[in-house]
Amino acid sequence: MAQVRHSAGLGFLTLLAAVLLLVGVGRGDGVPSVRQAAGGFEQDLVRWEISHFMDKWLRQAVNIALRRSASASEREAAITVFFDSSADVRESQEALLRALAAEGGALQRTRVAQRELAKLESRRAKLAPVVEEAIEAAVTDVLSQAGIIDHAGPLRWPPVDFTFTDNALVLVRSPRGEVRRLADLLLEPDVAALEQVAIEERVEAADDVSALVVRVGGIATYPAQVRPLASLHRTLELVSHEWLHHWLIFRPLGRAWFAGGELQSVNETLANIAGEEIGDLALTKLTGEVFKRRPWTPPKPPPEAASDPGVFGYTREMRRTRTRLDELLASGTVADAEAYLQERRLAFVAAGYPIRKLNTAWFAFHGTYADDPASVSPIEAQLRAVRADSDSLAEFVDRVAVIDAEGDLEEIAREAGWEATG
Repeated sequence: MAQVRHSAGLGFLTLLAAVLLLVGVGRGDGVPSVRQAAGGFEQDLVRWEISHFMDKWLRQAVNIALRRSASASEREAAITVFFDSSADVRESQEALLRALAAEGGALQRTRVAQRELAKLESRRAKLAPVVEEAIEAAVTDVLSQAGIIDHAGPLRWPPVDFTFTDNALVLVRSPRGEVRRLADLLLEPDVAALEQVAIEERVEAADDVSALVVRVGGIATYPAQVRPLASLHRTLELVSHEWLHHWLIFRPLGRAWFAGGELQSVNETLANIAGEEIGDLALTKLTGEVFKRRPWTPPKPPPEAASDPGVFGYTREMRRTRTRLDELLASGTVADAEAYLQERRLAFVAAGYPIRKLNTAWFAFHGTYADDPASVSPIEAQLRAVRADSDSLAEFVDRVAVIDAEGDLEEIAREAGWEATG
């Protein structure tokens, strides 16, 4: 009878997860006007979803049928080896690049570096399923204890599900004369750097927009795509962030993500704030480590001059750059704005921040996250006020999840005690 209940539960869960699969496919933005410029590099979301969805759920079905799962000690060992090897993989990748760049090709060193990298990646690939399941279980437990994830008998909805995948690439566009994120296009993660530049140039020439290919930490497909070389703590935050998008898609705010603008920014910033809190708790559950964050303080207006001319503060300088950019664009001097951004980009590079391209598309992407220095939006402060006014994380996300129109968050935030500042 227990096995029958397991099978019935798995079938029901699979059916529900299939709904999320279709939602994940729907999140892939179709942008016909830029597909030609992107060439054959657009990510085939339908194929990706079906292959990864089936792989993960088939493995789960087999494990349940055979009553096979890793022990707690095996999970702990897999997590330790997997994340401890991240630095080795990065070092091996750099060694391979150095060997390829060496005079004469350094063929023998290239072969050695390539073999070492392949060995490390193969070892991690074998550990990945166990690590994924351990992280999914920890995040699920935190969500359940916090009263956020929905319960359907013994099932949790939506299921926490992700897979380690090379950082996804997103083609972002914005009008040259304003910072406004247009529809994106998801690209394959292995597009070479020079080809990324070529795609941007083709898009800009065709539509007279600013374009930028950016690499992101995660994508809310189903299962979610999460980069494999982050730390354990950061991975827990990313998994929680992407799961919140899965949870939100069944609520007004999540469905409003596709409207872009303010509502998209509320989605992303809420997922950042709540994802960090969930990730901190999941870290404690997995390792016993208690992570204490510094209390949030509102960002200060950018000063006219740096408080310490000898210190280049990224956050301060980026906020100053965004403020001046908005002033130039408001006066209609697009050419001056672009020249200013190039000047500022070189200053960031000289200070050790290798920004490849700084344009309105760069600010449109980073500005979507209201807790990013590239944003001048009050959304983070409004969300922080609502969080401080909420008795629990569950109450916080529930209050925000009902938003479906611009201005709704400000109204809720004012009720929570937020006041606009200059």
